[in-house]
Amino acid sequence: MKRITQLILIFLTIPTVAAFAQKDLVMSQYMHNRYAVNSAFAGNREAISLFGSYRQKWVGFNGAPSEQYLSGHAPLKNKKVALGFDVFNQEYGVTRQTGASLSYTYRILMDDNKRLSFGLNAGFVNYNSNWTSVKTLDPDLGNIFSSNESAGSPMVGLGIAWYNNHFFAGISVPNFIYFDIGKSETEGFAPDKSDYIATAGYLFNLSEHFDIQPSVLTQYNPQFKPIIDANVTAIYNKMIWLGASFRNNKDIVGLIGYQITNQMRFAYSFDYSAGSYLKSYNNGTHEISIQFDFGYKISTPNPKFF
Repeated sequence: MKRITQLILIFLTIPTVAAFAQKDLVMSQYMHNRYAVNSAFAGNREAISLFGSYRQKWVGFNGAPSEQYLSGHAPLKNKKVALGFDVFNQEYGVTRQTGASLSYTYRILMDDNKRLSFGLNAGFVNYNSNWTSVKTLDPDLGNIFSSNESAGSPMVGLGIAWYNNHFFAGISVPNFIYFDIGKSETEGFAPDKSDYIATAGYLFNLSEHFDIQPSVLTQYNPQFKPIIDANVTAIYNKMIWLGASFRNNKDIVGLIGYQITNQMRFAYSFDYSAGSYLKSYNNGTHEISIQFDFGYKISTPNPKFF
């Protein structure tokens, strides 16, 4: 009975997730890599910065989504310009979503290391549904799952960001192109079906050894209820990170990070779906990430944070 319930829930989830050909990955650690949701943050660490993460959602739930993400960005010799890239892969049920994009960011340099940035990103995403992997108990259903589906769509998005060593704020639309894998056709430019993402955060220096960083991410799509993710992270000795997040869908997130060196940081987070109907069928969501910066082009008071 549990397997039947899981299979039903997977098929109910797939149309919702796959309806948008965009970088619709969920990340609990957005505060560590704002470039993932807004290309205008390219170059914000004033170095060649690489970030990789792996997320396993709903552990113990057969066919649950898993996500892999890799990005890199850096300012050029002309500090007003920054370039970036990302590649990502997501699997849920029988469907795999794979994509990549490049970005160009123009930055206006201001006093106190402030940056006002405008980013443009473009790429491609491919969907593949392996229906032949579905095991059926009724032989008559075999013909329904006898073939695979594959389709692709371009991605085009933009963002704006404002930040310095102690704060950040940004608004972005990762992708304006709407795509329905069920119809296998691109409907084109559709701002009324796109995600609009806003992020903001501030670093408070409480003492020589303690800092606190509240942040928030809001995701709005005209077709769905908005998602709000509020986080507070305490930082000890600019080395150990302990944080907690709460989403308005009643997800609770715990986060821990360790600044291994001035250039490398490791982080782990755990999501618990307190209000989800799926909470009885899974053991939570795990996400790990690692970030590495190849030196710094300029001297900043808080290169580890912003």
